[in-house]
Amino acid sequence: MEIKTQNLRSAFLEEILLLAETNKKIVTLDCEVGTATYTSNFGIRYPDRHYELGVAEQNMFGIAAGMATAGLIPLAATFAVFTSMRACEMVRTSICYPRRNVKMIGGYAGLSDGKDGATHHSIEDLAIMRSIAGNTVLVCSDPVMTKKIIRKSVEFSGPVYIRIEYDTVPSVHNPDTEFEIGKAIVLRQGKDITIATVGPAIARALKAAESLEKQGISAEVIDILSLKPFDTETLSTSVLKTSALITVEEHNRIGGLASAACEVLTEKGIAAKFKALAIDDIFTESGNLSELRERYGIDRNTIEKTAVALCVKEK
Repeated sequence: MEIKTQNLRSAFLEEILLLAETNKKIVTLDCEVGTATYTSNFGIRYPDRHYELGVAEQNMFGIAAGMATAGLIPLAATFAVFTSMRACEMVRTSICYPRRNVKMIGGYAGLSDGKDGATHHSIEDLAIMRSIAGNTVLVCSDPVMTKKIIRKSVEFSGPVYIRIEYDTVPSVHNPDTEFEIGKAIVLRQGKDITIATVGPAIARALKAAESLEKQGISAEVIDILSLKPFDTETLSTSVLKTSALITVEEHNRIGGLASAACEVLTEKGIAAKFKALAIDDIFTESGNLSELRERYGIDRNTIEKTAVALCVKEK
């Protein structure tokens, strides 16, 4: 398989342009961030189906709810921090409560807006969006799955939050692999430890697993593409086999993947070694994305070192 490297927002744009050719119900909305989310490129192709609403996120999601009521399929895009926080009430009450068919795009998720610091880093969005009843939460991990998530979300009837870290990453999934809402994908089989990730961290986890193999540690790697609904069966089956789990997310450790994984282990009564690699109870700093990931312990080297430490303790 040829490994294609692409920024995830480019993959997003390619797919919505393709879908819009035949699905006339698709419209896009943004709040003066169209050059960042790439929805402005959609507007160039389809000027009568793109709506620029100014710096008014609450209004945008309210309008998107109304459009959905009229039978359109709105993709409302802004930064993840504004989707989940500034417009939270509208997401909850105008979209999720009446189950409007709105696709909420959370761009620049995690630390990917590195230079703008804590106000623009979105490390609480998964906890917020996952907690809202009736919401579906999907996380893009590579170019292949970004396109499949967008397509499946448009086909799905109901509210969907799509988290996209704006990062240029390799395609780790085979283009023929199917994506299903509510399903995770095991990308590497292993027997000693499970590494579960959300987002582009999957590529770092796979690299760490390759290095671990040379050290005699067999790591199973799972891409959690659907955080809600959550694939309880895939995670629990893996951890029952390996007896050790690392979760990796560009999010704080409360309410996201680590919390979801702990809920699964507790409900299933699974005793396992566990370590959450996530951002601590702090406000983050401005910086280069790779440097920030290293600083907050969600980089490849930390994944590898943590796996070694857990497996040594296990033995």
